[in-house]
Amino acid sequence: MFFTKLTNEEFKELASIIYDLSGIYFKESKILLLSNRLRSRLKANNFLSYNEYLNYIKSPGAKSEIEEMLNVVTTNETYFFRHIQHYDILMEHIIPRFLNEKTKPIYIWSAGCSSGEEIFTLGLLLKDNDLLKKELFVMEASDLSSEILDEAKSGIYDDKKLRFMPEELRNGYFKKDYETGKYILDKDIVNFVRFSRINLKNDIFVRRYDLIFCRNVMIYFDNNTQQYIVNKFYESLNRDSYFFVGHSESLYSIDTKFDFVKVGDVPIYHKT
Repeated sequence: MFFTKLTNEEFKELASIIYDLSGIYFKESKILLLSNRLRSRLKANNFLSYNEYLNYIKSPGAKSEIEEMLNVVTTNETYFFRHIQHYDILMEHIIPRFLNEKTKPIYIWSAGCSSGEEIFTLGLLLKDNDLLKKELFVMEASDLSSEILDEAKSGIYDDKKLRFMPEELRNGYFKKDYETGKYILDKDIVNFVRFSRINLKNDIFVRRYDLIFCRNVMIYFDNNTQQYIVNKFYESLNRDSYFFVGHSESLYSIDTKFDFVKVGDVPIYHKT
């Protein structure tokens, strides 16, 4: 199927719409990336030009298509035990202290959870230590993409996603489907997590959390949106709580109330 080329003017308007809807920022050098990601939506709607698609998503009846558009422009690359140092610090320092000092249950939110590997990594570690109990923890996860949330809720993964998984945990909490070659996560862990679709830029956050993960997500926002979202995260956390960003991310350029601390050797952000 032949499509006309995405023009600079069309790119700017589409990028502006996506930014307003989600905070995701496409700089001008990403025109080919956006073009490639939207091509499937043109095909699905039988459009031959990006201009046709642009006019459609601006129409009153395009609500469901806007959701599909946001599904294809989000990036969802992740895997189990990514940045393992964070989990070591949680299990060795933060969670034991919380269990001794905080009013239970402890509320945890994985924001921008993608296909669920981040929150499920913590879930299986808690279960492996006999801590995955409703009186102790409430675990929540959210993403902008409804499509990727459906993947997360299934708890089914290929072996690439488990490539850093310790063998004893893989054997203990996954069953292999030999027909598909995929691995099915323990349903107790999958069902323990509450999943929801949340737009980090435009939705209101509940104020109740003790731990928030938003790792490898901030890089898709410009500085102003980062500032706005980080302030929302701060307000949604309880006193004496922690905020985790990705290993290569930092709040250095943001005016934030968080304290930058080291727990063990791991730099994270603390709300006093």
